[in-house]
This record gives sequence, C-alpha cells and structure tokens, in this order.
Amino acid sequence: MAGPYWRSSAEDEAMQDEHGFLWLAMLEMVGTDLSGYKVLDAGCNRGGFLRLLADQAGIAKGFGYDPAPGAIDDARHLSESYPLSFEVAATVPEGWSGFDVAFSHEVLYLLFDLPSHASALFAALVPGGSYFASMGVHADSPLMTAWHADHAKDLDLPGPYRLEEVVEVFKEAGFDVGVGRLPVRFVPVDAHRVDSGPDSRLGDVLDYYCRDKVMFRFQRPHEDRTG
Repeated sequence: MAGPYWRSSAEDEAMQDEHGFLWLAMLEMVGTDLSGYKVLDAGCNRGGFLRLLADQAGIAKGFGYDPAPGAIDDARHLSESYPLSFEVAATVPEGWSGFDVAFSHEVLYLLFDLPSHASALFAALVPGGSYFASMGVHADSPLMTAWHADHAKDLDLPGPYRLEEVVEVFKEAGFDVGVGRLPVRFVPVDAHRVDSGPDSRLGDVLDYYCRDKVMFRFQRPHEDRTG
C-alpha cells in the first residue's frame, strides 16, 4: 500500500493517543447510524479506529488490513474481545467483500497506485455503500506541501496529489464523490505543533486541521444506477 516507510508500533500507539480527536471528527462527519454495519478500515494500523467504532457506534463486524506485521500483531492482541478481524496486506484481502462502509485516515497520500486502491474499495463495498477517506497531506495544503517537500525522498512518497486528482481517480472507478472539511473542535496544541514541524506557527496548524484536512465520501452507486 505504501512505500517502505511505515511507523513502528510505539509510533502508532503515540499516534492513536494524539489523533483520537480526528477519529471522533470523522465519526461525526459521517452522520449515519453505523450500528449493525460491516466495516472495513484500510490501513488500520493497530486497530484503534475500529475499536472506537465498536465501542461508540455499535458496528456488527470490523475488518482491518495493513502492510505492517507488527501493527497487525498489536491490533489482534488489543482487540481480542472485539468482533474484529485483521490481516497483513497491502490491499483488500481476497475474499473480503460485502462492506456497508469503509474508512481510511491519511492513507491516500501514501499510495503510488490510487486507481488500483479505488477499484479494490469499489469492489469491496455493497451497492450504495460508502468509503470515507480523510486526507490532509495534499498539494492544496501549504503546511503539508512544505512537509512533503522535506520528506518525500526519505519516505519514498508519491505526489503530493491535488484534491482534483483524487476526485478524478475515484470517479473513474465508478464512485460518486463528495468532499467536506472535518468538524474539528479542539486541537491538542503541543503535540501537533511538533508533528507539523518545530517552526510551524499555531495559526498554520489550525488552518491545516480546520481548513486543509478534508474527508472524501466515495459512494458506490446503487445497482439500479449501474446495471
């Protein structure tokens, strides 16, 4: 799914502690009762978002994949009492389908092959199902454009993609596409100023989270619109 760069388990744990406010914003953005849903998390890391959905949204089953074996080992261990399944994979594992909804958080900017990802998610969803993908690292974000320029070579990153590029890829895959800004409330200031760079200004950090951080809704049309 990504290049050779991926976080360690310790980095993932810290990320989950720091980014919980974004997961809550994603859940609020969906605005749909997810109770009883079958959910896919693309790039699930240690499974924290799926556990949040099980605890707060009452999902029936959750499935997560990630290319990092250490993260998946942690996800399985931390989710033993949950109706969740995890696999080490760079794309939707074979046999995984029939999902009512799918999610990803900061995965799209890592992918060199966006069309393959879009096609895999389209096939995994039921007709009428939606894939919600949050993305802050893109060419329309001044703060992240600078970050990308500093890190792209070392982390082997594609892009940065323009938001319009992402839209066109997913439309070509068959999705109806919508996009909006995440309803971010309070940002943990110290952690995220460091995360954005030691010289980042607080106003720039707020602009990133409140303006540049977006969530796409990629909806697979109902069968009566495609068949």
